[in-house]
This record gives sequence, C-alpha cells and structure tokens, in this order.
Amino acid sequence: MHFYTVCHLTSVTALKQLDPEFEAVGASLKVPFWKTLCRITLPVSLPSVLDISAYLFMNAMTTVSAVVFLYNSDTRLASIAVMHLDEAGHFASAAAMAVLIFFTCLGVKLLHAVVSHLLLTRAQRWRQAT
Repeated sequence: MHFYTVCHLTSVTALKQLDPEFEAVGASLKVPFWKTLCRITLPVSLPSVLDISAYLFMNAMTTVSAVVFLYNSDTRLASIAVMHLDEAGHFASAAAMAVLIFFTCLGVKLLHAVVSHLLLTRAQRWRQAT
C-alpha cells in the first residue's frame, strides 16, 4: 500500500496536464466518455502510465514483506528463495538468485524502454516540434 502514493501523485500530475474543458466539449458534442479517454486522456498521460507500470513491477520483484503472508509450501518465489538460501548459509546461491532477479528487472526495464519509445513516438507526435 505504501507504493500507492507515488503512483497516485504521478497520475494526478499527468492528468493536470489536460485542459478540463476536454470532457465538457466531448459531452456537448455527445462523444462517448470512452472515446475521449482513448483519444485524448490516455495518449497525453501515456508516459506516466508506462512509468507507473515499470515502477510497480520493480517493486513487486523486490518486495518480500507482502509476499511472505501469501507464501505456502508449494510456492517457489525468487525473493523468498534468496532469504532461505541466505539463512541456510548458501551465500553464493543467494547471490546468484539475487543476480537473476536483477537481470529479470533489467530485462523488463529494457523492454519497457523499447515499448515506451515505440508507443510514445506514435501516440505523441503532437508534442514534437515540426
């Protein structure tokens, strides 16, 4: 729950970029709300949405405290495996597992950068100076 504030503040800042009259104009032209959302709101706030998703993924990969309560004997989570290996004295294995978690996060961040670049160049051409 403590990760919510960063996401909330990022979303609010992105939505403050919008002119509040977009919704009023859409309503007066009888444009459905979802069209206004898909054509105006999401393209303007797309960088924030992508950054929020990356932020939450990175925190989910490293958060152990919330997962410990969901953990049972059949579940094999990497972050909990690192804790167990460290407690058992298998420091090299714990370090290797931590490096795997790091490379997973790095791979997702690189994928995030590529997808962000592709989506932002397409959806936000209006921001580029011609």
